Amino acid sequence: MKFKFLAVFVSILSFTGYSQVTGAAPLGETGLFNSAQGGSPMLNLVMMNLRVNEKTKGGEEILGSPYLTENFIKSKVYFGEEFVGDFFVRYNALNSEIEIKETDLEEENPKRLLANQDLRVKYGNRELRFTTYINKKNETKNGYLSIISSGDSYTLYHRLAVKYSEGKAAANSMVMAIPSRYAHFVEYYYKKAGVERIDQLTQKKGALLKILDKEIRDQVNSFIKEEKIDLSEETDLIRTFEYINSIDTSS
Repeated sequence: MKFKFLAVFVSILSFTGYSQVTGAAPLGETGLFNSAQGGSPMLNLVMMNLRVNEKTKGGEEILGSPYLTENFIKSKVYFGEEFVGDFFVRYNALNSEIEIKETDLEEENPKRLLANQDLRVKYGNRELRFTTYINKKNETKNGYLSIISSGDSYTLYHRLAVKYSEGKAAANSMVMAIPSRYAHFVEYYYKKAGVERIDQLTQKKGALLKILDKEIRDQVNSFIKEEKIDLSEETDLIRTFEYINSIDTSS
């Protein structure tokens, strides 16, 4: 069976190391597939052959996984506000890549969906969007974030990340070897209305209050105390940003 590939006109980011190319998305799944088969150089940028992710090294299996889930999940893909179609998706959080297939058949080889700010993927209970953000080290990065709370003043983002740790061989028979592993962790980012940047959020009360306008800091501080908010918990973090966005600063 000959499988067709998803394709849309690609917009390569205009940040460091990127140049910008834009165009309209072909209409509907059939239009996308037909365009992909047409051999357009621009369309060929959208999906690339997947790099092989080795699960073993030196004959030893790596613990954990670079994926959020090992299986492909049926997901909705959008280009801007336009619905493209349903595809089977797997998110490689280590490489910040979306792997995509038209079917759930094992014999179909997945492709790598190239990063594009206009593409949105509703993956599980989150919507992945390729975004530029700034981490705690003040480094500008590109990767997939999910909006988990939004309002007039602030938008809160979630990022799943994976770190690879190299194992260590046993020094002698009395010491156990440490296997290589993938470790999952979560980061949160925020964007203030009117500010064209997304920054990593430190999940401590003092750091959170510092990013807020002075006139609302006392209100938010009281809310955190009265509601016994634990900013290390995502649900409490979302509640806090919902409260921040509910404060009327017009008076």
